[in-house]
Amino acid sequence: MKICAIICEYNPLHYGHLYHIQKAKELSGCDAVMCIQAGNFTQRGEPAITNKYVRARMALEAGADIVVQIPTAYCCSSAEIFALAGVKIANSFDDVTNLAFGCETENYDLLKEIAKYFANEPKEYKEKLKKFLDQGDSLPVSRQKAIEELMKEDKVEFSEITETLNILTKPNNILAIEYLKALYKTKSKIEPIFTTRSNSDYNSADLNGKDSSATAIRTRLLQKQKVKSIKKLVPPFTYNLLKADVDEFGLPDLELYNELCAYVVKTSSASDIKNVYDVSEGIENRFLASAQKFKDFNELLLDVKTKRYTYTRLKRIVLRLLLKIDKDIVSQIYKMDKLPFIKVLAFNAGKKDCLSSVSANTNLIIRNSNIVRNPSPEYSTLASIEDRANAVFNMLLKKSKIIPNFAPDLYTQSVKYTKD
Repeated sequence: MKICAIICEYNPLHYGHLYHIQKAKELSGCDAVMCIQAGNFTQRGEPAITNKYVRARMALEAGADIVVQIPTAYCCSSAEIFALAGVKIANSFDDVTNLAFGCETENYDLLKEIAKYFANEPKEYKEKLKKFLDQGDSLPVSRQKAIEELMKEDKVEFSEITETLNILTKPNNILAIEYLKALYKTKSKIEPIFTTRSNSDYNSADLNGKDSSATAIRTRLLQKQKVKSIKKLVPPFTYNLLKADVDEFGLPDLELYNELCAYVVKTSSASDIKNVYDVSEGIENRFLASAQKFKDFNELLLDVKTKRYTYTRLKRIVLRLLLKIDKDIVSQIYKMDKLPFIKVLAFNAGKKDCLSSVSANTNLIIRNSNIVRNPSPEYSTLASIEDRANAVFNMLLKKSKIIPNFAPDLYTQSVKYTKD
């Protein structure tokens, strides 16, 4: 069996995602699609709009055959770590032959050129990158400036100069580069499948009918607090699944979430914050100083924010602080050949050959019947983080009902699904 993997969040799954799954099947010629999905918290450092099981069901409705989870420790991290974790999960399955992802450019050869260059990190590039990082620029900005300067000095060559600089400004191109980097660095046998995004920009907050981005759809939903407000913006199955879930459990309360985040910053010591991955250069002291001045979490973050520490990067740091994700477990992703376990969120019971295939070539899939009796320290740490993430997400739901099978996460039974 040949399987095409897609690394995703589906927060929520919209028409662009549906198109991508369909194109992934078509272009790869694979027998099945595996979605490698974020859990209950996302790379933006926020709770997802609905829980991971509902979003996994959306993926199955869209044509996926099995959905597995990226551990939360790596979901709420940089694009590099998010991509590397997803690729290492994909690498765990012998039958995964392709990885499909979207990008804004159609110059796929140039995208590969750029990714290989960043994967190799030549000395002159590392020196330039450090220079701009030391000046306080964020990583994406520093990377772009480093390439521009190296080009001016004739120290780097790409097949197209103007298009290279343009590629480095687009969010999905940047994520695509991280996927390619991860494939190169892990010496993966998996071949990339490129698809060009539809008309809506990845982070666009403007509604554009069926081309609306997930950002715009979430913004609308959270403003109106009614699932009906996005009915025309998402596929019918997304609407139906989301409406049923919100009717029963409610939307995550982002005001409560911000209060929890403000609380954890205000009650943490400098050493507590310093122990979180991605904290350096004394940013912990800025957090503590701002915590004394501001009650509102957003105002606190805006006060801490610098050119290098963007708003989203700070939100990820605070989420890791809230979920007690220390820097050691996050940095382990660079050392692991494979993750210590793989959590199945959902699979199409009508396609048992897919589950049998992926189960046959890895011993990492977790089910009730094969919980590890003597887990490794990494296994235990990642599992504990999942339980905390689930507990916090459950607290945020506006209706006082416990979501079934939410904790402890690794002992839950995988959701089975068959289309009517």
